Amino acid sequence: MFMKFFRKKKNMKIILWVVAILIIPGFIIWGVGIGGGDKGQYYVATVNREHITLREYYMELGRVEEEYRRIFGDKASELFKGLNIEQGILESMIREKLLLQEARKRRIRVLNNEIVEVVKSDPAFQDEKGRFDERRYREVISSYPPEELRKIEDELRKRIMIEKLKEMVVAEGNVSVSDEEVERYIKENQIKDVDRESIKRRLLWQARENYFNQWYANKRKSSKVEIYLSFEQPSAPGNSR
Repeated sequence: MFMKFFRKKKNMKIILWVVAILIIPGFIIWGVGIGGGDKGQYYVATVNREHITLREYYMELGRVEEEYRRIFGDKASELFKGLNIEQGILESMIREKLLLQEARKRRIRVLNNEIVEVVKSDPAFQDEKGRFDERRYREVISSYPPEELRKIEDELRKRIMIEKLKEMVVAEGNVSVSDEEVERYIKENQIKDVDRESIKRRLLWQARENYFNQWYANKRKSSKVEIYLSFEQPSAPGNSR
């Protein structure tokens, strides 16, 4: 679809934060052991019979590692080990798998024009007046081969699908914030310059996030998830072996 829109010169789609998935991984792994018998030779986990492969896991781990190195430089390795990120990455991949399964179960779809609209709304591809800049878009995608553009499109489609699921789940919960809750928050935090509408929006956002996270926790608990990796817990500071 990227190349189709590219050729037509009027339906453009890409988003910068998705481009990060194309970073070549470093494959430097800390504290990860392979287990689980034969399955552990090919997969890191199975989520309701859908597999997460070793290749997928190492690609994501490498991407995060590369990002840490870009931000923290020489300190990245120690930070990476100390935070035990390997386990967090796998859990994040399990979460995505479960959410996409639920989205498919609910028959959630992402239309091509929805992807286009997300791209056009990204400031990275807008001119000084906030209009979509086709020239800027072309400059970015021209260096990527078609197969990589398809990866970006697939990743963006998944992100939109999960966001749609989130909106659907939260709507089912009828999450709201009352004026009394806003007043209580203002008093408890001793806020003097009061913007009640802004505070209410913030509290509603928090309530929606909490509701969805609890919904996901229940979904995670009721799902069949098998993990074939073992993770070494980082030693406490000052401990020696």
